[in-house]
Amino acid sequence: MTSNSRRRFLQSVASTAGAAAAMTVFPESIRRALAIPASSRTGTIRDVEHIVVFMQENRSFDHYFGHLRGVRGYNDRFPIPLPNGNPVWKQPSAENSATPVIPFHLNTQTTSAQCVGDLDHSWYKTQYAIDFGKYDAWAANKTDMTMGYHLRADIPFHYALADAFTVCDHYFCSLPGPTHPNRSYLMTGTVDPTGKYGGPLLDNNDYVDGDGPPTYQLLSWQTFPERLDAAGVSWQVYQQGLTGADPLNGNYGTNVLMNFTQYINAPVGSSLYNRAMSVRTVDQLKADVLANNLPQVSWLLPPAAYSEHPSYTPAYGAEYTSQILDALTANPEVWSKTVLFIMYDENDGFFDHMVPPQPATTRAQGLSTVSVDGEIHNVVNPQRGGSYTADGYPYGLGPRVPMTVVSPWSKGGFLCSQVFDHTSVIRFIGERFGVNEPNITQWRQAVCGDLTSAFDFRTPDASFPSLPDTSNYIAMADEQCASNPKPTVPTAPTPVDPQEPGVRLARPLPYELYVHGHVDTSKNEFAIEFSNLGEQGAHFWVYAMNRTDGPWRYTVEAHKSLRDTWSLANTNGVYEFIVYGPNGFVRQFWGSAASAVQNAQSGNHGRVALPEVTAGYDVANGNLHLKLTNRGGAPVQLSIVDNAYGAPSRHFTLLPGLQIEEAYVLASSHHWYDLSVSDGNVYLRRLAGHVENGRPSFSDPAATMPIMSF
Repeated sequence: MTSNSRRRFLQSVASTAGAAAAMTVFPESIRRALAIPASSRTGTIRDVEHIVVFMQENRSFDHYFGHLRGVRGYNDRFPIPLPNGNPVWKQPSAENSATPVIPFHLNTQTTSAQCVGDLDHSWYKTQYAIDFGKYDAWAANKTDMTMGYHLRADIPFHYALADAFTVCDHYFCSLPGPTHPNRSYLMTGTVDPTGKYGGPLLDNNDYVDGDGPPTYQLLSWQTFPERLDAAGVSWQVYQQGLTGADPLNGNYGTNVLMNFTQYINAPVGSSLYNRAMSVRTVDQLKADVLANNLPQVSWLLPPAAYSEHPSYTPAYGAEYTSQILDALTANPEVWSKTVLFIMYDENDGFFDHMVPPQPATTRAQGLSTVSVDGEIHNVVNPQRGGSYTADGYPYGLGPRVPMTVVSPWSKGGFLCSQVFDHTSVIRFIGERFGVNEPNITQWRQAVCGDLTSAFDFRTPDASFPSLPDTSNYIAMADEQCASNPKPTVPTAPTPVDPQEPGVRLARPLPYELYVHGHVDTSKNEFAIEFSNLGEQGAHFWVYAMNRTDGPWRYTVEAHKSLRDTWSLANTNGVYEFIVYGPNGFVRQFWGSAASAVQNAQSGNHGRVALPEVTAGYDVANGNLHLKLTNRGGAPVQLSIVDNAYGAPSRHFTLLPGLQIEEAYVLASSHHWYDLSVSDGNVYLRRLAGHVENGRPSFSDPAATMPIMSF
């Protein structure tokens, strides 16, 4: 694409988001929710009077939403590299060592992919798939079926909901593992890493399993609902039944509170018993809404058939979600003050391409400015017979899962790309009702936000588009599961379906991140400095393309910085590092320092150039400026090339000891940038990301163009 055509393209993408939203046809339940304006007495989170948490089962973000317009999905321009040099999409196959397995369509129209079945999602198998950030063992631990994905035609209700409200594309499950640990993070903020109160909880242990006597792991630490009780905040668990045995009227074992002794032993009629250990259905949810008796905080637990667990169907889940929306919007006055969070407990065994933030568990793996206490698994649980050894794996975060924020303050098809996990829901509730959860670790609070950035409480959007009929979802799903053949992994790689074109409106984020690298010739090292001037902590992965060690993990709290170094002695002075942060933040450092180091050690600094570049932001206007210096003794010819957004290339000579500054106005690219600074020989710096200015923006316009080739 030429510069002129790319500029014309960028001028048109802003209108694409609005046009796409206008073309989306929404089901009746979504239309009603969109039609009710927000209650905006204060223009703050104080206007929220009811928070409803609906956690479904076992789907990854890429598996469901990787093709949704504007999100960080299959058009991600910066996929991490695997150890073999392939992009992360080319996973080594478990069935064919000669050919990688790449993403493929789980087509519900031609196969029984509505009920595809689950994959291994246990603690160890998921940790092995992540492989300390190498991320190269998904198929080996999940089977090749891990790479299957759905498109809009397969899950139209879910896409319509995301188009109507706000989708979060940096929402991660709390732990690389199954349902109960993740639901424990949602309800308590922890899995008890000390083991003092029955933890660490790393697997599923249902209170009643439906077959014979109950088998469960007894837990006893304090839960978040108990803290709400103590603070006088009303809450309720809505569940169709108390066991997982009935797929239509049970709770599928999703009520993790039933593993806690204080709930098991709660007297009949007590607050804990009435609120967590009793049956309260969606019909009663609707009755409570109509009677203005909806609690301040509610958790909804689906029956198995409606849970979207891969053994069941997305269509049943869409029907259940529609019932919940019908209930919550039955009283417009109540809905105008209500937030509904819809998320998934874990990814099952389905692949997601974004490596989750995780703390370094040893010094060799990286650094953190914040304590990682409570985030490393170093305790054996005796109740489980030592089945989980003190393996030193990090507890979190786990792979990305879908999260849709449905409320009168989150309309408009927005994207929010701040890092969240299940404990973010607790923190949102706590922010609104003044209840703190001390179980959440310092590291997790630093890295994960509290979900307030997903909302606009000052100027809510009351508009709504036209809507469709989805009443035949369940009948179609039943027919597809009964009549269609099972889905299979393609025997040869087939083209990956393109991600939907267009951009998406984006919420402002609290990030202001700086990562600078330079050669230290006196020590023959490469140093990387991480600095965070934003209001939220950030996590970075660092990969090296010419080394066998790594990757490395770095956590930097808000308003803090850290530095690390790598010896260049074993790579002949060659370095090739890539740094990945949130929301498409990328820094690449490539080059050879051999000549510079040799000259420095000989005391002769006059023969070699030593250029470096640092990035700065004009935060108020959302612009970028680059500062280029030459610490060497020879001039260097440098070029700055825009890799994506159409700015003309710039060429100049940087003399020894001099410094120049190059400014980039980024309004035409919605404040996204992707620039390479190079001498065309032994020096390259690439800088990409988004400059936050505190105002809404758009998703990356360059990511609307298919870039994947296999």
